[in-house]
Amino acid sequence: MARTARTWKGARTPSALKRVRQSLRRRAVNRRTRSDAKTLVQQASDIALGRADGDGREAVTAAITALDKAAEKGIIHPNNAARRKSRLMTKVNAAHLLDGAEATTPSAARKRTTASKTAQRKKVAASKASKAAAGKAADRPRTAAGKAKVAVTRASRDAAAARRRAKSSSEGDSSEG
Repeated sequence: MARTARTWKGARTPSALKRVRQSLRRRAVNRRTRSDAKTLVQQASDIALGRADGDGREAVTAAITALDKAAEKGIIHPNNAARRKSRLMTKVNAAHLLDGAEATTPSAARKRTTASKTAQRKKVAASKASKAAAGKAADRPRTAAGKAKVAVTRASRDAAAARRRAKSSSEGDSSEG
């Protein structure tokens, strides 16, 4: 097979032939995992959209776990898993599937200490400060072309103001005389 006619376009060396065998085996395993993840996401989505009955919380947890495991193993890209989880959670949140579940969790029953409240306030203040800094930074141009445009605008604005001052001062001189 390896040294026959030149019409053969596939692997020729023993190592390449072995890689072909390995990839076929891996493909079967990866396909199974990918299919399971898709199925679990579809079931959770159906429950969220009201097409099927079942425990929504368990279905969502199973789907997210399957996506995370597939991404961890490299079967799907991590961004792909994140996108699918985001789309699923959008449907779940729209259906208010997890609203009652949060009240029953033991972490919600815990009383917050003053230290955690202070930490939360600091976190909120830091996020507000960073947003304000980002807003100020958005006003400033970052490219040379943007800086040049700002300089031209500022120069023309200053020139217009100088003309107005000269005009108003000349009008004031003529009214006095």
